[in-house]
Amino acid sequence: MANLKSEQIRSDFGIDISNDQPLPISEIIKRIENVLGKEHCYITKLWNKKVLCYKHKDQIEVLLIAAITYMGGNGQHPLYKKRMQLKKWYKDITEYYENQTNFNVRFIGVYHYQNNIVFTEFIKDTYLKKKMNSSAAHVYINDLYQAMKEGIFKKIDKNKNEIVTIQYLKFKEYLDGKISANKNEIFQIFEEFNKIFNLGKWIPATMAIPEMHKSGWNKWKETEWPGWYLEFKLNKFIKQKHLENKLLYVGSHNKKIGDLDFDIWFEEKQFYGDLKASDIAKKETPGNDQQNFITCINKYDKFWYIIYEHETIKDSEKNNYEATRFRTHYIKENNEWPKNKPWDELSYHKRMKHSVKFVKMCIIELNKINFQKTLNVFNQGKQPNGDIRKPKFKITKNNIDNFIVFQQEFIENKNNNYNN
Repeated sequence: MANLKSEQIRSDFGIDISNDQPLPISEIIKRIENVLGKEHCYITKLWNKKVLCYKHKDQIEVLLIAAITYMGGNGQHPLYKKRMQLKKWYKDITEYYENQTNFNVRFIGVYHYQNNIVFTEFIKDTYLKKKMNSSAAHVYINDLYQAMKEGIFKKIDKNKNEIVTIQYLKFKEYLDGKISANKNEIFQIFEEFNKIFNLGKWIPATMAIPEMHKSGWNKWKETEWPGWYLEFKLNKFIKQKHLENKLLYVGSHNKKIGDLDFDIWFEEKQFYGDLKASDIAKKETPGNDQQNFITCINKYDKFWYIIYEHETIKDSEKNNYEATRFRTHYIKENNEWPKNKPWDELSYHKRMKHSVKFVKMCIIELNKINFQKTLNVFNQGKQPNGDIRKPKFKITKNNIDNFIVFQQEFIENKNNNYNN
């Protein structure tokens, strides 16, 4: 297959569109011996295959290594998607060592470009379930970037595979168990939040609106209630768990003059993020004001979008616009209907969502290098008074896999169906 051009990452974090520069296995072995110490490495031969082993203390790491290269094809694969080819004999060697004490087989991919080397361990368990005949393990440019920047990075991809990327000089520490790809503390916080947020269950407007109102949430009247309900619940969770030293909700409810218009400030790491509730049926979701976002990236270097996707039942699909009528009557009964606005029981009935079910979420990281590849211009049109809205970016969902640093999906409990 021709060596097609794709994204390549330099040691200075710059991105080139260029050909792969894979190292031959003999050179990969030399580079690994250099970082691990040649005296600790040796080659063994099994089924006519040379296998590199690393001995530390009483443990022997059996390293099945291959170069990481572009997916190739006829342009159908994203330029940021790389792979390590999994040989059929990897499974044979894994089974050979399976019952031998102190031996541990690892699948190690080696990325190389302009003398920049990044290792990837594809945790073998999920891959061994496949036939491994002309199969591949995938890694993205952003995964390599995260390792270069942080030293080590771990994620679970959308196919439930665990991937660990490791900076070249950290590889020995990683194999020795001196550093580990512990889950980011912020990811753990979102995992805990997700457990209490009725994820995978239908949430009706008739439940969410009164809950926000009774708690004093100032956006309880909004027609796009799913997004405001998400922000309300996260803000409440942060306060209840006293997490303000880690992350702080700074959205419209807590906005101060001069603050950038984003939802979350990550206090410990000093950067901003934004919450998005998006219909899973839509291929894109609106981002933020372009100028604010660029200012933020330039000042804080990175930005996180936390995107919660939901299935949707529109109020127009329900008899008699139940949620629309509930909302307008609830506003009127609480003396909050605008005095200068005529009473309209079906106000905003075309836009109203009857109920939503959040089924998946992800966190994507944008930075100076990658944000232009993820964000496109979103045409907002005009304000109700005719003024032109400030231009926003939009997030194209089929283009975010490269930037996902954390994700979860939620399977609905069949006993929790909402069939009102």
